[in-house]
Amino acid sequence: MIVDTSVLLAIHFGESQAPWAVQQMQKHMGLLSMSTVNLTETLIRLKDRQPVRFAELEGRLLNSGIRFVAPDVEQARIAAEARLRFPLNLGDCFVYALAKVERKAILTLDNDFRCLDVAVLLPP
Repeated sequence: MIVDTSVLLAIHFGESQAPWAVQQMQKHMGLLSMSTVNLTETLIRLKDRQPVRFAELEGRLLNSGIRFVAPDVEQARIAAEARLRFPLNLGDCFVYALAKVERKAILTLDNDFRCLDVAVLLPP
């Protein structure tokens, strides 16, 4: 399961979809991966919105059991193609690229992923 930034932000900021996101993270524990591009995006948002708690939040995230994957040339090519084919921002393109390469579903709260040609797990 490829984790999108939206899932982690919902959990850390106590958004309305946080309970569902936590449940899915627990259900798929040991199978979770995330692009380091999306890790960067998450860390930026955490530091921006909760600077006082950043070190604690960063530590929890880095020790959460998620496998962080640096993009390679193949993922860069897939992400570039996705940016031209789908209504995705740059970060979302790397979620998609990792899902394609690893042949895994995307765990997200972002409805922009509905139009993709990979499996997507969204809240009901």
